[in-house]
Amino acid sequence: MLYTSTQDPADLTAATRAAEAEALTAAGTFGAVLRASPEFTALLAADRALSEDATAAAAIEAFQSRQAELRMELMMGVLPEAQHAELERLQQAMLAAPAVASYVDATAAFQAVCRETASVLSAQIGIDFAANCRSGGCCG
Repeated sequence: MLYTSTQDPADLTAATRAAEAEALTAAGTFGAVLRASPEFTALLAADRALSEDATAAAAIEAFQSRQAELRMELMMGVLPEAQHAELERLQQAMLAAPAVASYVDATAAFQAVCRETASVLSAQIGIDFAANCRSGGCCG
């Protein structure tokens, strides 16, 4: 292996640019394949259906609103049983809405694809890709 100080800087710059171009092309191809996956397509359809469902929107709003009102008690662990039961009931009503259930299922399926993808990337590059993404890792 040559030390970089013994190589022609112009050759290094050209090689770096070529490697960057290759990586960007591969990333673009990867993104297109991921976008075309059945899991992503299902997620987009579920998101669209959820955004058009007034009943689901009302159930989500009811749960989130009440959850926000009780946030401090929840954080402190002092939520009275009656309010906890109410929050559970609102959450179950939200999750029972067909559009919400479809969205939750589609999200879980797409997350599984993302986890599998991260495993493949980790094996290829020799580091835990997902952990580095969560922590800012090498890329910010």
